[in-house]
Amino acid sequence: MSRRFCLTFAIFIALAGSNGVMGQGLQSDDSSNPHLKQAQQDIDNNKPAEAADEYEAALAANPKLPNAEYELGVLYGEKLHDPISSIYHLKRFQLLAPSSDKAVGAQNLIDKESKIFAATVPNQDSDAVTKLQAENAAQKKSLEDASHTITLLQGQLALAAKTPGAAAAVGTTTTPESAGPQKALPLDQMNPNVPVPGAPAATGTAAAAGTAGRSYTVVKGDKIWTIAKKMYPGHTKEGVDKIQEANKDALGNKPLKIGQVLIIPD
Repeated sequence: MSRRFCLTFAIFIALAGSNGVMGQGLQSDDSSNPHLKQAQQDIDNNKPAEAADEYEAALAANPKLPNAEYELGVLYGEKLHDPISSIYHLKRFQLLAPSSDKAVGAQNLIDKESKIFAATVPNQDSDAVTKLQAENAAQKKSLEDASHTITLLQGQLALAAKTPGAAAAVGTTTTPESAGPQKALPLDQMNPNVPVPGAPAATGTAAAAGTAGRSYTVVKGDKIWTIAKKMYPGHTKEGVDKIQEANKDALGNKPLKIGQVLIIPD
């Protein structure tokens, strides 16, 4: 499957649901829509992510705003480095306002972003893609299992702390050969995966699994901003800060890697 075909197919699917809103009564502006004014203020303040959210909200209220589509296409392409979203909104602009004086500029941007997107598509066969997807699924399942196990163990320890008899059962062992009171074994000797009160906190993957309410596996083309937009709709900037803080040890200044699992705080 060629890169050009992949891109064309993706844009076709994205625009397939848009035809129902094309037609008469198009508006280049909507003075009653407060999101448009806020979007322009965000652009003036060099806040492209916030501006994009405002334009998206404006279009949700009124999908017949060609200028908002055009500005979104420019923002996604030149500021947020998201060629697919850029092409999508520029194509919608062309459908809404085919005779606009911005039509030529929109097509030039579409051509530019198409080349950028094509350069990111690897020449991999279907077996390699299937293998990567299987590895990602297995890694996600492993993290979910670890998180579930930790939750169960924490619940058992909490119950044992409230019930003296249960606590003795968890912390002691008896044998037929021995008589009298038995010495309680430390929990970490019974099961190294059971956390012990007062013991140093776990590090690495185990600690991450115990801390995260959700997780996200990085796929091709992901950036911190696009992940934040998916996981925190309408709160992109706050989402970026949360993800970076929760994954600061893993991220640092390094780029995202396909298959990397990020913690998504609640």
